[in-house]
Amino acid sequence: MEPSPSSSSSLLDGNLRFDLYAVLAALGLSAFLAVCFWRLYRLTVSARPEDMLPIAAPPSSCAGAGGKAALRQKDIAALPVFVHGAGAGGEAAVECAVCLAEMKDGERGRLLPGCGHRFHVECIDRWFRANSTCPICRAAAVSQPDAVATAKGGSPAQVTVAVQS
Repeated sequence: MEPSPSSSSSLLDGNLRFDLYAVLAALGLSAFLAVCFWRLYRLTVSARPEDMLPIAAPPSSCAGAGGKAALRQKDIAALPVFVHGAGAGGEAAVECAVCLAEMKDGERGRLLPGCGHRFHVECIDRWFRANSTCPICRAAAVSQPDAVATAKGGSPAQVTVAVQS
């Protein structure tokens, strides 16, 4: 007994319809997963230090609110720089609080004179383009007496930092 031509045609239509739905479901699932992975990628990329803060300084109208004024480039450059080295005395590892990465031997860092916290040079410089305080303790990065002496025509005090490795 052979199936009639009309029943084989409806069977073919049913199989074709099932295949079409399967393909559409697979495409929909693929699109959904692509969007999920793209959002996850964007979240992880935004965690990089170079993406955390804006490159341009915020407008001066924001400077008076809450002490969040950006530091001037010459104030940032005046902060002491050190080269991290492995200490023979078993010194604790230094972690940059901006990018949350541990400092490796030979990497350059900045030491904030007011509080003593240490950061990667690139990370803290970017932070100071939008803020004027230490990211950990919120202490002023540039001491006020030095700024007053500079404004009155005096020379700012030189800070020399010796970091033992």
